[in-house]
Amino acid sequence: MAKYKVCKTSDLVEGQGNQYEVNGQDIAVYHVDGKFWATADFCPHRGGSLGHGKLDGKTVICPNHGWQFDITTGECLNNVSGEVDTFEVSVEADEVFVELP
Repeated sequence: MAKYKVCKTSDLVEGQGNQYEVNGQDIAVYHVDGKFWATADFCPHRGGSLGHGKLDGKTVICPNHGWQFDITTGECLNNVSGEVDTFEVSVEADEVFVELP
C-alpha cells in the first residue's frame, strides 16, 4: 500500500463528497461527522460518479440511478453484489491522504 495526498481538509465541507484522480485511480472522498472517508468512485451498476452523489449521513446515493452505498464499508444497500472498494484515509495537519494498492 502507498499513501497519496488527495486534497486539503478545507476542500470538502462537512456533508460533501468529491471525485479525485489519485495515482491513475478515480476515488471519491467524503467529509462526514468530522471524519474523511474514501471509496472507489464508480458505481458498479452503470458507472455513476459516487463522488458527485448525494450524501445522507454515511450513505452516498449514486446520481445516475439511486444505488446507495455505506461509505464506511463499501456495502451496497440496494444489491448485495454491488459492493465498492474502500480505502484507508488519514489527515495530517490540513491535508487528506489515502492509502491505495
